[in-house]
Amino acid sequence: KCFTFPFPTISENMSRLESLNYADISSEFLKTTDKFCKFVFYDNNMKMMKYGRTVNGRGLGHLAKTYVDTISSGSVPCLENAVIAMAVIENEAAVKVGLQVYQSGMEKLKDSFPLELKAVYSEHQHLNGTATQAFMKCSFRDTDGKYLESLE
Repeated sequence: KCFTFPFPTISENMSRLESLNYADISSEFLKTTDKFCKFVFYDNNMKMMKYGRTVNGRGLGHLAKTYVDTISSGSVPCLENAVIAMAVIENEAAVKVGLQVYQSGMEKLKDSFPLELKAVYSEHQHLNGTATQAFMKCSFRDTDGKYLESLE
């Protein structure tokens, strides 16, 4: 479903949208916004991208922000550009999740020192796999493996 939003106010007020009074916002814009919100929250059960990924609240926020920023700059929004921007943000977060899994596991291992090198290596291998799984669960469109590689 596609929603086309009218301008929220007259052109003279567009540069100060953040500080407008509610009365200065177009009733047509408010009606369209209400329809959009009802659709997102109630009518459309699952938000999916064409790549099969479920869009969570954070992802929807990234997409909306990219669209708003693009329109505010006077450019024409493009879904593919918004998806690419979202993928960068999601993959950077996925790397952090993977690193946290690995680092917390290695911190726990320190409590067991001294250990044989074989035991440390074995735990490293296990945690590396666990961190990779955590990354894969959170990553999105890392088609060239750039973010997975940065995790390793």
